[in-house]
Amino acid sequence: MSSIMVPSCSGRIFAPALPPVQLTSIGTRHRKAALSVCRLPERIEASFQHRSSERLSRREGLTIRAAAAAEGQGFASDAGQPEQAKGWLAKQSESFNSLLHPFSDKAINAKLLALCLAQALCSVATLIHDTYLPIYLQDVLGLSNSKIGNLQALAQFLSNASKSLSGTLADILSPSRMIIFGTLLTTLNKPMFAASGYIYATFGTVITLYWVTAGKVFDRMSKGVREAPGKALIGELAAASGDRPEGAFGLRQAMATAGALVGASIAGLAYKLSGQNYTVTFALATVPATLALLLTISAFSDTAKSQAAAKKLAKEAKAAAADADEIQLSLVQKAKALAGALQPAYWQALIVVSLLYFARFDASFITLRARTVMSRAQLPLLTSVIMVTQAFISAPAGIRAKRSIKDRNQVLLFGYAAMIAADLTFAFLPTVYGMLIGAAFVGVHMALTHGVTLGMVASYIPATEVEGIGRITGTCWSFTDFIFGVILAYSNSVAGRLSDISVRANSGNIGCFLGGTVATLLSGLALVAFTSFGSLGKEEALTTKPKKAT
Repeated sequence: MSSIMVPSCSGRIFAPALPPVQLTSIGTRHRKAALSVCRLPERIEASFQHRSSERLSRREGLTIRAAAAAEGQGFASDAGQPEQAKGWLAKQSESFNSLLHPFSDKAINAKLLALCLAQALCSVATLIHDTYLPIYLQDVLGLSNSKIGNLQALAQFLSNASKSLSGTLADILSPSRMIIFGTLLTTLNKPMFAASGYIYATFGTVITLYWVTAGKVFDRMSKGVREAPGKALIGELAAASGDRPEGAFGLRQAMATAGALVGASIAGLAYKLSGQNYTVTFALATVPATLALLLTISAFSDTAKSQAAAKKLAKEAKAAAADADEIQLSLVQKAKALAGALQPAYWQALIVVSLLYFARFDASFITLRARTVMSRAQLPLLTSVIMVTQAFISAPAGIRAKRSIKDRNQVLLFGYAAMIAADLTFAFLPTVYGMLIGAAFVGVHMALTHGVTLGMVASYIPATEVEGIGRITGTCWSFTDFIFGVILAYSNSVAGRLSDISVRANSGNIGCFLGGTVATLLSGLALVAFTSFGSLGKEEALTTKPKKAT
């Protein structure tokens, strides 16, 4: 059956055409109408072709206008996709370039990059020997967990002590000089680990033990000498360029983390390719350390001289302008004034962080636990997992913690939960995957708590001058670092003893992790208590009020 097209409101519809036999049965008065129906297809088709042409023209017009509007709104058509891709690449390149150039002044930014690169090279050198040093101490030199813990405790304490001292010396001699001096100490230290094999073959275990202990302590002290002056120099560079220092500190931390990853990877590769040779692996640490020294000398030797001259002139000018009527306090009176200037919130924050630091024993205990289920070539994966996890989460955690005290405390509590999960995983999931999961939890914990806890303490340190003693910010940080150094020393010592107790009980090296769980719980309870009943929940206790989130 054929069909005819009839117009409708929705376009075209199709109806059956009347067959000729039906037309003969129609009455005379309807014949004209029937014949007109038979002629409908020609008229309708012509009419509909006209309407279709109009509709097509309108559609083409709308398409042209829509394309123009889309182009005006920034949406590219198929022909504009290459330009869109180029724009995206240009935007990403600009973002990466801004990350590497936090300072607007090119010369100052070049010095910052040199400082950050030197820090990264030192991290590479340290991780090359530190990755396998705990195993060397236990397998070759026969140290127990307690003795390894005591060694780490001594190294941590002296590192924090040298950090406090170097900050004071940087104010006297200039930060650049102290950075060069600290990098020199680091470079001189690295061959000590490479020479341990010769010392062991020539003089035996006891002398080698003293040699490696001296090398480890020397290494931590040299890092402490570099640390505080490096932070001070970044502050001075930021002031000279007129930019804020947050981006510079972020770049420094990112490059240091990358250096640690590279160092751990080099250690694992060298250990495997050298047939598990400790001497060859440790010797590679001298290369990046030497490069760091050459870089700092070339970048900061002139700056060190100019800084020293400027500080001398400033000191003479300050002495000449000193007021004769200025209040003079004895040493005891200055100590009392310093203690009185620190509000209760500072001491409460110090207690919370100190308890947490009891759970932060050295990563050597993680290595000793992991070696029971992982091959030695796999051990550097732990450091990589920790560093990668920390690198991805640190920045968002810091942004969230800045919003309010409530957000800050929530971030910390999530970090505490991650530490407890890490300790329990290391203790009760002794598999390769268990060690990697535990390492990931450690990375989450460090990302959520390391910078936030230091920021919490800093928010309760007065930024104004105290009558009779002047500015106390540096002095407060020296005291804080000293307390943390003592806590970390005891933490490593206790962790070693707890591990030996659990080993004697045939439970493996899990005592330190159970102790870390208890310390983390106590720190979390202290945070909740001081927030609810103390000063850590009060906005008015902050020396710098956080900005409201928009």
